[in-house]
Amino acid sequence: MYEAFDSFMEIDTWHTQHPNDEERFFRALDLVVWSPDFNADSMADHMRANKNVLPDDFDSGFARAIDRYRDKAWAVKDFITYTNLHKD
Repeated sequence: MYEAFDSFMEIDTWHTQHPNDEERFFRALDLVVWSPDFNADSMADHMRANKNVLPDDFDSGFARAIDRYRDKAWAVKDFITYTNLHKD
């Protein structure tokens, strides 16, 4: 499921918060966030593995970006859950 983020992370600027990168992230998220099995922590684990970011790395730019995207994914997932939205 989390392979949906692989092409997003192939772009050199994926971690920079550029609006184009943010859009690519949310487009990838839209492919998986609707699944009841989606878990933003697992997404972050996949992203860390994809970029060889160690689990105890909290300071690198990649680690901070992954944590930021994890938090955004949880916010979207919570919004969907608590508002009873569903994908048509």
